[in-house]
Amino acid sequence: MQDYHQLDIWNRSMNYAVSVYELAATLPQEEKYNLGNQLRKAVISVPLNIAEGCGSASNTEFGRFLSYAYRSLKEVVTALELCERLFSSLPQDRTQPLIDEGNQISRMTYNLMRKLNPENDSR
Repeated sequence: MQDYHQLDIWNRSMNYAVSVYELAATLPQEEKYNLGNQLRKAVISVPLNIAEGCGSASNTEFGRFLSYAYRSLKEVVTALELCERLFSSLPQDRTQPLIDEGNQISRMTYNLMRKLNPENDSR
């Protein structure tokens, strides 16, 4: 068990969630409760799963929660890419940095998963 506040991926994912929430608020009105809601749900699950995993009794269990966070990050990045395709009015200078940050946090999460459970590294 460790203090999740000390993890860079938790801190970055918290900041990332705030930024994605801000972007979701700028989506067209008809999408705020569809794609916007999906973005918000996925992005908040990232730091929540990291924090919950920190309370795990084993590295294997912590790794499982990190895998949930990892998959949620992939979902967020894909939803942001979809936003770019659907809403040309969204400036790419807002979406592209979020896509890049999501991919970076995703890599960090995956590397931590591998470090915790090297025997399960099948990618």
